Amino acid sequence: MRRILPAVLAGVLCAAAAHTAFGLSRADFERVVDFSITLKDLAAAADGRETLPAGKLVVINGTVSDVNVINKDEASFRVRIELITGEWIGTEDVKSYSCYVDFTGSEYFRIFPARPPRTPEPGTISINSRVIIVGRPLEVTKTPMGDKRILVEGMFVRAVE
Repeated sequence: MRRILPAVLAGVLCAAAAHTAFGLSRADFERVVDFSITLKDLAAAADGRETLPAGKLVVINGTVSDVNVINKDEASFRVRIELITGEWIGTEDVKSYSCYVDFTGSEYFRIFPARPPRTPEPGTISINSRVIIVGRPLEVTKTPMGDKRILVEGMFVRAVE
């Protein structure tokens, strides 16, 4: 619960700031963003138990469990991360939920270094970073092991710890 609070607070503050600064109404925000979607919901959509939010952005948070740089060239940089979260089931079992997020473009080149530095600069994201992401769910894809995951087109990312 302690870890989720900063992400939820950041989302609420962003929504409030957008409303104040741009006159964006709650209805306008809800037409663009499905703020209720979590990694658990995306995992259920990957399994076919729920549908993807059609044409809407999502705000999700979790821990980066994998960073796979697909194109190292700064001009056409592309990285795929796996975002994971979990919940306790009773007192003895943990259920995990995850999705893939693709970031494309030179603006992500310094955020996701191909080789993590010993002393990372502020804003650098690597394995085990807790992040909040704004993105667009695209499709169901499969892991190398055959498990289903939702692929999200990442638009914004920020470390929350």
